[in-house]
Amino acid sequence: MSKISKNIKMLDILSSGRKYTCKELSERLEVSPRMVRSYKEELEKEGFYIDSFLGKDGGYQLRSKIELPSILFNPNDIDTLDQLIKETQDKEKIQKLNTLKQKIKNYCRLVNDEDTQLEESKKEILDNMKNAIVKNTGIKIEYSSKGETKTRVIYPKQIYIYEKLIMIVAQYSEDKNDIRHLNLNRIHKIINN
Repeated sequence: MSKISKNIKMLDILSSGRKYTCKELSERLEVSPRMVRSYKEELEKEGFYIDSFLGKDGGYQLRSKIELPSILFNPNDIDTLDQLIKETQDKEKIQKLNTLKQKIKNYCRLVNDEDTQLEESKKEILDNMKNAIVKNTGIKIEYSSKGETKTRVIYPKQIYIYEKLIMIVAQYSEDKNDIRHLNLNRIHKIINN
């Protein structure tokens, strides 16, 4: 993930309004604590002020809550734009709609059934994720982060491809305000209850 992507991801994490320790942020971003401090400085240069708290209960907290735009595109969104383009006679509107369509395609590509170049175990995990999204249910997973294997119950919301990685947008059950983007390659298996 590029440096700017990490900055955006850190801003996304902090936008929950909760205080995060430098260690928590470094684990979530999968970078060193030194890089977290560097991202903090860069975000502050852009006008996003992050308070630092020292001591045992220290950490970082965004000074004022912001809403980042969601990336939760629906697979029908491109079809809808195509339909609008067909129905529109205004050349300027057509150009703007095409620009929007390209931005969506450039930002992320939603995963569909044609993405079959996965090993069987990953296909099975992906199918379970899709099923949980449709049913709006939680799913218990085993995944790796910073060399550790962890288990979590997540509520998948979307599956997309970003920089050639299949990502799962998921809400953790332990913290209802905590949205994460999980790399499919780090999810080892689904744990049946």
